[in-house]
Amino acid sequence: MSQGAGVAAALLGSALGGSAVAATRFSLGTMDPLSVVTLRYAIGALCLVPFCLSALRRLRSPADALAVAGLGIWFFALYPILFTVALVHTTAARGALALSAMPLLTLALAISLGRETFSWRKLTGMLIAVGGLAYALAPKLDGAAPGAWKGDLIMLAAAAMQAVYNVLAGPFIQRLGALAFTALALCIGALTLLLLCIAWNGFDFLSDVKTTTWTAIIYLGIFGCGLLWILWSVGLRQASASAVALTVTVNALTASLLGALFLSEPIGPELIVGLVAVALGITVASRAR
Repeated sequence: MSQGAGVAAALLGSALGGSAVAATRFSLGTMDPLSVVTLRYAIGALCLVPFCLSALRRLRSPADALAVAGLGIWFFALYPILFTVALVHTTAARGALALSAMPLLTLALAISLGRETFSWRKLTGMLIAVGGLAYALAPKLDGAAPGAWKGDLIMLAAAAMQAVYNVLAGPFIQRLGALAFTALALCIGALTLLLLCIAWNGFDFLSDVKTTTWTAIIYLGIFGCGLLWILWSVGLRQASASAVALTVTVNALTASLLGALFLSEPIGPELIVGLVAVALGITVASRAR
């Protein structure tokens, strides 16, 4: 596989992430954030449990095991909590715009650690894509609650957490394989979430899930968690961390397109221009040496 194939896998994962945002906001109408996150990641982990043994066999040392466990807790437990709490306090559009800082943070960290080299072409592509996303979301940025800035800051923190994961997880994904690493790290993160949720709410959160909410939760677990993060890991294995991170700009645009298709929401010229700019930016950045 080439870098282009890795970016394509990450793009598909980001598209699933856009649908997951809508499903998450729907679930938050009847459940608290920790319960939504726990069920989502528990279902995703159950789908991948059979692949954990392969990862365990490939671990070279206890230090490797601790590193994978740490990445699992960092990204598959703490990150989704921050992400979901952010959506409680801010709108999906503002949250997506705050999360779009993640590619720049990923590039900065990768350069500082010597994993990537600076490229004006790469930076230009990122600015084009993020600018296109901002333009597309501009009509939806008004009308937020006065305290929405809290959610924006929380989402920025989540973006920084994902940037750290993007850079540090790469060597382990290369060594263990995208599927095996994701399965093991996700199961560790999901177990952490389950223990936190039980300590916080007991098992009462299961009785609060309505039939309609279960549909969204199951979708979130299988497609918005398991499959999404496998595709993301495939991207990190085949392409640079910064190129993969840039595909997150597709997330919000996918959500807007789904809203137009299924909720009859209007598509303005901003969305079309934004899509073109994001596609151009990703193409420019991913072709940088």
